[in-house]
Amino acid sequence: MPQWTWVPRPDLPKPQVTGFLVMIRSFLLVTAALLTTTGVSGASAADSHKAGDVFKDCATCGEMVVIPAGSNVLGSTVEEQVREGVPPTFAAHEGPQVMMTIKTPFAMAKTETTRGQFAAFVAETKRPDPAECAVHDAKTDSWGMQPGFNWHHTSFPQEDSHPVTCVSWNDATAYAAWLSKKTGKKYRLPTDSEWEYGARGGTRTARYWGDNAADLCLNANIATADTVAKFDSTTWEDKLVCTSKHSFTMPVGSFDANPYGLQDMLGNVWEWTADCYHTNHSGVPTDGSAYVDAECKTHGVRGGAYHSQIWLARAATRGDGMGPDAHIFAAGFRVARDLD
Repeated sequence: MPQWTWVPRPDLPKPQVTGFLVMIRSFLLVTAALLTTTGVSGASAADSHKAGDVFKDCATCGEMVVIPAGSNVLGSTVEEQVREGVPPTFAAHEGPQVMMTIKTPFAMAKTETTRGQFAAFVAETKRPDPAECAVHDAKTDSWGMQPGFNWHHTSFPQEDSHPVTCVSWNDATAYAAWLSKKTGKKYRLPTDSEWEYGARGGTRTARYWGDNAADLCLNANIATADTVAKFDSTTWEDKLVCTSKHSFTMPVGSFDANPYGLQDMLGNVWEWTADCYHTNHSGVPTDGSAYVDAECKTHGVRGGAYHSQIWLARAATRGDGMGPDAHIFAAGFRVARDLD
């Protein structure tokens, strides 16, 4: 086989390799700078639309998880309600069952918004504290509005890693708007149906691991004997199964994620959703969008909290609507984000 050797010819111009390489190098440097400015890790993960991808849009932003498109039920069956001992007033909110279809992937925060994350928002926007917040009164064993309490002055110990509480629907939507402005992405609250879709994680059982309520102790922060003792309450004593020593909120992400990669969807704190509150699933959009009406005076929360009984910590649970400026020590939120 002949051996080929390249021999330069003096009569031909030399190739302008150096100039071409400089041009390519400049292009790559500019591209890298642009990606760094917009957050390369967040852009690449979010734009892929791959289910389960985790990304952040800024260094101080919370982690977001890509939720896949698909279909699932909204609401619970009568069999589930009877088995779980759901009171009739709550059961009425969970029907009729509706099949919903999420046509476009979207993102949800991996965990609830933390007190530290909310503090950064307050510091930058100078948002004032609420005048009062609903806290538990041990004397009457009930919740009621009391002045002087707010998200950083709670009636129980909290750290920056805990979910923020005593935040209203207005606070939560303002936080999402702040994130949108900060990142150039469309942040918002999840809709009621998106929230349940995410909480189910592709399953159709009462909880993502199945219908076994006893497993709540291993998967969610709900009421324990210690919670009841700290509240000096006898309301839930015969309903408890958990013997954990924690009493109130826990750091976000303390329990394993569901199949979609979301944590704390059940327990810890109730979570605000975007919809105008509706008493049941009659007439709700089946495409995952928010339910809206002309008045829109109240909004709902989902998921149960640190003081919830077992039957409350289910994917289908819906309580009563509350005003957009209601502040209670059992309610927080997590954000959602539209993908590019």
